[in-house]
Amino acid sequence: MVEDVQSIIEIAAPRERVWRALTEPALVTLWMGCLRFRPEAGHIFYLQPDRARRTADDVTDAIACRIEVLDPPRRLSFSWGFPDVPDTFVDIRLRNIAGGTHVRLVHSGWDQFEERETDEVRGGLGYAWHTVALPRLRAVVEG
Repeated sequence: MVEDVQSIIEIAAPRERVWRALTEPALVTLWMGCLRFRPEAGHIFYLQPDRARRTADDVTDAIACRIEVLDPPRRLSFSWGFPDVPDTFVDIRLRNIAGGTHVRLVHSGWDQFEERETDEVRGGLGYAWHTVALPRLRAVVEG
């Protein structure tokens, strides 16, 4: 069985403030670098890793994501569509804790692939979620 990518952080802010950073388009752009985000179930937005294309609002070769679940202020889930492969899924859950918010991200759907096909991609995403995206989310919220 191919393991999910998981990352957990704690943010020193109320869950409602973290939720706002997860769902307000201008704030989502700051931590996730996406284009055309709108907090509506079924809406498609794009993750554009190429900075020049992102600046130009060009979705060529971008990762297409569709919002699956919006459960304010607890859960945001979206599909993750790499070009020419089946979707995987990102689920972000927020829980109140003393002094702030517990954020748990799970990127799943890898069991539809052979492990050798996804090792490098899952490793890169695990690194990106844990060391780039979620720390940026924390900085947006706490900053």
